[in-house]
Order: sequence, then structure tokens, then C-alpha cells
Amino acid sequence: MKKEREPAKSPQSVSGKPSFIQSSYGMAGNFELVVPLAEGGLAYYWRNNDDERHPWEGPVEFGAEAGRLDGVSLIQGDFGEAGNLELVATDLGGHHLMHFWRDSGSALGWFGPNQISEKSLVPVFSGGPAMIRSNFGCRGNFDLVVPLAEGGFSYYWRDNDDPALSWCGPLDFATDAGIFDAAAFIQSNFGDPGNLELVARSGDSLVFFWGEPGQEVKWHGPKVIATGIAGAPSMIQSNFGNKGNFELVAPLASGGLAYYWRDNDDAHLHWYGPFMFGMNTGKVEGVSLIQSNFGNPGHLELVAQVEGRLAFFWRDSGPDFRWNGPQYLTP
Repeated sequence: MKKEREPAKSPQSVSGKPSFIQSSYGMAGNFELVVPLAEGGLAYYWRNNDDERHPWEGPVEFGAEAGRLDGVSLIQGDFGEAGNLELVATDLGGHHLMHFWRDSGSALGWFGPNQISEKSLVPVFSGGPAMIRSNFGCRGNFDLVVPLAEGGFSYYWRDNDDPALSWCGPLDFATDAGIFDAAAFIQSNFGDPGNLELVARSGDSLVFFWGEPGQEVKWHGPKVIATGIAGAPSMIQSNFGNKGNFELVAPLASGGLAYYWRDNDDAHLHWYGPFMFGMNTGKVEGVSLIQSNFGNPGHLELVAQVEGRLAFFWRDSGPDFRWNGPQYLTP
């Protein structure tokens, strides 16, 4: 069932981890953003990148019947006329995992929630999910990882070659590595058809895992890459460098944000950082990072949830590589 309301006159405060992408909508490609609302449901925002003023629009609220949510992960798939937006979320308390989608046609409405996991009376998940569209299968599956309350992670995927669009899993892994509160997940250009790469926070530590695809994914790790972290991190593979570096931003326990990058042209795959910014912003709960098509080879763009508000930052593509912001999207 489609559940959507018109933009609210007095937006609610937001909570949890936001999720942010650049879509193919519009000529330049709009920015699309979804974030949980403190009182329940979700808020959708978008930035019109064809307008030289780059105005943010929204919020459009939806999913109120899902209750209070912990974290979300947003992608654009290839279903629908222009590529539907696809979203997964966990409820606050970690009892179930759910899927929403937005029609890319004329109606532009949000649908869901559809359950991925069965509802549980006891907590199953300890953090929000992280979803990608992989190149597994003919069409490309939806793959997601979510931290488990008892330790480690569950891995799910949606078989997009199956007309029933069935979700498969869970396959649990790293169950002896500790309890994690947040995760960031990508498919890289290492290996064939592309390794799965995961950064997750346990306590104040950022930990790295990577998975080799096969009949089942073979996971490696953990490797601690940073400490002094709080909140939910975000990671991408950019087009900086020949291979494409890993770019990572995470909230600091002391306030503000830390930027790290992995030099993927270096045989040692060394991580650099932290490079701190936004230190006067306050306590950041979660971030979502992309590389856009603004600038050359492409600016890094970031949305952070800061004490119930949404803040936007961006980093130029050079020569200064300076972080700019915050610009607040919500009052």
C-alpha cells in the first residue's frame, strides 16, 4: 500500500542514520535523501540539481505505520521506467528488517513496508542495514548486511532474476568478532566479479572486513582501522587514483567528523587519516557519503544527522580538497 503525506509545515526532528544518493532523475541527477523521523516513519528530501540555486525540497513523510526506525539504506535500482528508489530499514529495537520502494513513474509514491525478516519478540539486530545493488546475477541483486544483536552480521540478498523477487538469507558471519552498532557496505573493483567491502563500528572502533564472492561469500577480518568513533560511518569507492580509493567518513566521539581514505594504488592498501572537519557541528549520530558529478573528477558530498537536524557538507575535487559546510537542511 502506498503511504505518503504532503511536505509538513513544521518538520519533525530526525533520528538515526540518514541515507543519501545521487539518482538519474533530472538532467544533472538529483540528490535523494531518506532519514528516520524521531516520532516514527520516514522523511524523504531531494535536491534539484538542474536548478542553479540547488534547492532542497521536502520533507515528504511516509511509512508512519512502520513505527520508529533505527537506520535506513537507500539505492536506485533498474526497476520501473526511470529506476525506482529502493530502501531497507530496521525498526528501533532491532526486531525486524523491512523494504520500501518508490515508483519512478508519474505517481512518485512510496510503497511498503514489506517484511524481509520475520518480526521477533526479542531484539535480533543491533544497528541499521547497509544495502547495495551488486553485479551478482544477470540483472544485479540487492545485497545487504545488518549487525546482529548477538554479535557479527547477517547477509541477505534479493534475487532480481527471480520473478518473485524473493529475499534470500540470512547468512550469518563474523559472529565471534563482537557486537556492532553500525555498518557501511560497498562492492569494489577488487576481485572478480567484485569483492564485498564492509566497515563497521564496535564501541569506539572502526573495523574492516572484506568478502570474496563464490558459492558462498568468504569473509575476512576484522582489522581495526580507527578508534575514537561514535555513530554510523559511510564508505564509498571513488574515482580518485588509478584503481579508485576507498573514502570513509565517521562521526567522532568527541564531536565533529573524521575523514579517512585508503590508497588502493598502494600494494599495502594503507589507510590515511583522520582528517577532522565540522568540529563545531556538535555530536553527529550518522553520516551518508557519495561522490557526485559536480567538479572534476567529482566532489565528495555528505549528509550528517546532528542532534535531530540534517547538515550538508561537501569537499572539492582539488586542488584544495577542503571540506565546506555545514549547510542545514532542517531548522
